[in-house]
Amino acid sequence: MKKIIFSVITILLAILFTEHFHSFTVGFSLAIVAVGISYFIAYQAIRQPQYVMSYLVLAVITKLAITISGVIWVFSNNVIHSPITFLVAYTVFSALITYLASRYRAYRRDRSDNQQKEILHTGLYEQI
Repeated sequence: MKKIIFSVITILLAILFTEHFHSFTVGFSLAIVAVGISYFIAYQAIRQPQYVMSYLVLAVITKLAITISGVIWVFSNNVIHSPITFLVAYTVFSALITYLASRYRAYRRDRSDNQQKEILHTGLYEQI
């Protein structure tokens, strides 16, 4: 149901903001880059759990830096025509990318747990 709601919202926003396509596209791409890089940094904490807080703080600072530098660049070069469209697109796609990243991570975790159960259930153990 959540996928359908996000899809409908995305399609409606794309239709409503066709007049300000540049603003919509820039907000969308900036959200993808900022959230994608910050999640990549945050998920590195899984490999090194002793540095979890450092990775999370670094991810937040990176997301803010990318967002602020992107907004400054966009407004200084007059790339967008509608700040409201840019703001709405950035907000919606930031939430959408966050949802998709968390669902993907949960899917991978469940898949890994199922593989581990199968390995333990069959009596075959992987060498670490």
